[in-house]
Amino acid sequence: MISTHPASRLVLTLVLPVVSASAAMAQGGPPPPPPIQALQPPPAPPQNPITESKRVLGKMLFWDEQLSSGDTVSCGTCHQPGAGGKDGRAGLASIHPGPDGLVGTADDRMGSHGVLRADVFGNYKPDATFDFEEQATPRSSPSNLMAAYFPSLFWDGRATGQFLDPETGALVIPAGGALESQSVGPILSDVEMADEGRTWSDVTTKLAGAKPLALAWDLPADLANALFGSPTYPELFQAAFGTPDITARRIGMALATYQRTLVPNQTPFDNFANGNAGALTPLQQQGLQTFNSPQARCNACHGGTNFSDGQFHNLGLRPISEDSGRFAITGNVADRGRFKTPSLRNVALKDVFFHNGDTSLTSLADAVNVYDNSGGPFADNRDPILNGLNLNPIDVTRIVALLDALTDPRVAAETFPFDRPKMNSERAPGLVENVGGAVAGAGGFVPAVLTVAPAHVNGPEFRVGLKDALGDARGFVAFHLGQPGQPIPTPGTQRLARLKTAGSGAGGGYATFQVGLPDDPSLSGAELFVQFWVQDHAVLGNASLPVTGSFAKSDSIRMTIQ
Repeated sequence: MISTHPASRLVLTLVLPVVSASAAMAQGGPPPPPPIQALQPPPAPPQNPITESKRVLGKMLFWDEQLSSGDTVSCGTCHQPGAGGKDGRAGLASIHPGPDGLVGTADDRMGSHGVLRADVFGNYKPDATFDFEEQATPRSSPSNLMAAYFPSLFWDGRATGQFLDPETGALVIPAGGALESQSVGPILSDVEMADEGRTWSDVTTKLAGAKPLALAWDLPADLANALFGSPTYPELFQAAFGTPDITARRIGMALATYQRTLVPNQTPFDNFANGNAGALTPLQQQGLQTFNSPQARCNACHGGTNFSDGQFHNLGLRPISEDSGRFAITGNVADRGRFKTPSLRNVALKDVFFHNGDTSLTSLADAVNVYDNSGGPFADNRDPILNGLNLNPIDVTRIVALLDALTDPRVAAETFPFDRPKMNSERAPGLVENVGGAVAGAGGFVPAVLTVAPAHVNGPEFRVGLKDALGDARGFVAFHLGQPGQPIPTPGTQRLARLKTAGSGAGGGYATFQVGLPDDPSLSGAELFVQFWVQDHAVLGNASLPVTGSFAKSDSIRMTIQ
């Protein structure tokens, strides 16, 4: 039922388009305000109707780190409800240094953690920007919570409503499929989720043999119920699509279906819009009036029930030469430096703002003040709608109060349908332990182990990397599998696998040890010890080693198999 409560009439002004006085007079006065109601579920394209089995499959895929190469990143890694639908992790590893390649300079961006650079064979290699650290995306991860309401996605709108089969190029959805288009992008990105050269055949083959959510824990009830009886991914695709075939098209459609069921419409604002006059505090109601005032005119770009016009604007935050935004997609000079207007729903849960995750902003009030200053300092193609805003500190306080009222408590608390499993990357420390034993090599460099990929039963892509060793040198990987709590293995009790480091010079060598862990439940809880030995002329020989020669050694790493 449409509410006629006076509180609803107050909200009506927020969703009306901005109309100049002259235009209104030319039309014989403004039209009567349309009725408003809480945010409604988004439409689904007829080619991909929502079903419960497809929703559950999409939820599993969204939170399964096995969807990435090396089992380290899921879609949900960078889109967590409790963080407002964006990346909830923090730290220097998520900073992209920008075009100058230097952290701590003005062109830094707060991106999202991705994967270590790895070649098509899964071997780690140094990245030109991040070396052997996790790569970071050059833009802040946008929220996925309102993604279903936009006609195009990503900050630059490159994911359009026309969804093409990623494997065949055939048209699957002619319109309304932006979520499907967006969902398949990161899976093959060698920054976000993939080894270089990853193919959809690699993805689908891996899923066909994977135990669904094998690395996740603390599963929500719907996922736990769906996994009762240990169904395989082919069986789950059979339930969702009618046959067990796992394809890129179906992966995209399942991921999109899940996200279309994430409707954050239980905010105080929605309750107020439906007639509950007490749902907004007096300060928040004042914020609503300020938000829609001619002085603030926030609703010019953030109006409507979605709190976004779905268009692209240049706020002048950074020089266009650093990131041309929408222009790179359209080639239209008018799109220089423009980025998509995000929804303000759940914005109060975020800790970084704008497409570059501006590291100088520490609060929502700081972000609002950017607009009060007519946008950023770079005027080239900056949207003139920002000119001459007239806010005072009280106005900012009121607007921030309103933005707090756009938080759905289910999102903040991560309760259904915004509940989720915990990911392997969120486990407490303890599954990987450094037990020492390193020996420095040439130049004083100590070989270092890269332990990123988790060791788990039926893990075909388990890998351990080495860096900071002597380049172009021969050596061994010493490894040992034992029961929990056993002593550190001694030389002569370990198995050895030959290796040769890539790179050159002291400290410039690197290598990767890869082994598929079998589908053997008895391995769960076992301990795997791994240590690298690299032949190095700068090290005295050690007669106790099971092989002759002089070796620099990494620390020994103890990993608990999940």
